[in-house]
Amino acid sequence: MEKNLTTGSVLKSILYFSLPYLLSYFLQTLYGMADLFIIGQFEDISSITAVSIGSQVMHMITVMIVGLAMGATVNIGQAIGAGNKKKAAKDIGNTVTLFMMLAIVGAVGLLFFIKPIVGMMSTPQEAVIYLTICFLGIPFITAYNIISSIFRGIGDSKSPMYFIAAACAINIILDYLFIGGLHMGAAGAALGTTCSQTISVLIALVVIMKKKTGISLSKNDFKIDRKTIKRLLKIGIPVALQDGFIQIAFIIITIIANRRGLDTAAAVGIVEKIISFLFLVPSSMLSTVS
Repeated sequence: MEKNLTTGSVLKSILYFSLPYLLSYFLQTLYGMADLFIIGQFEDISSITAVSIGSQVMHMITVMIVGLAMGATVNIGQAIGAGNKKKAAKDIGNTVTLFMMLAIVGAVGLLFFIKPIVGMMSTPQEAVIYLTICFLGIPFITAYNIISSIFRGIGDSKSPMYFIAAACAINIILDYLFIGGLHMGAAGAALGTTCSQTISVLIALVVIMKKKTGISLSKNDFKIDRKTIKRLLKIGIPVALQDGFIQIAFIIITIIANRRGLDTAAAVGIVEKIISFLFLVPSSMLSTVS
């Protein structure tokens, strides 16, 4: 599973790593697009707006998690490139501990402030249900990105692509079941997304346990080490903030659109999803170079 990116053609290494990364980003963006497309077939403009805005909030959170996880990917990659498996194990263990702590605290905090968030954005009340279910699923979203960062750190960008592809397919099936079959509206879209992410994490865990990475983890590797955490955050925080500020700008535009009516809000939400596709190529290339 480990891919040595320190030898051979630089161009081939970039293409080998960036194409699966690009497809992973594409499939992750497709999540929100699929929810919007399917709910648009069965529900009214209020539900479409709720999912549009709710998925935008979740995209911002996901993007920041991915950015923060870049700190783990870079540090694990450096350790693997240097042949230091012990340091790689410490980076992996501390990444798991740190991110799961942040996921639990973040989920609880967001659930506590969910009504002020929805109120500030002037969204339909259906968005409360949508975001409540999605916020409960943050630990699974985080777990997927932790596992993906580990795989990418050891040079494997294909496995995360397979995990997200499986999740995307399951999400579409569950959307048609919950929204089209059971008429659950925005709640069905959120439930489909959360369940598919959970299944994706379970698949990833099975794969990572079966594949030989050459890295053995001990209990000590999961104990918080200040130097290790500092190295992870030194790279991860600036990337997370950079990507997060872009998404915050989109949300401010959405808030302005929401105050002009549901039709305008739904249109802006859909267009912003399309715009997000334009960021995929530079984002995947920047991540590859990192």
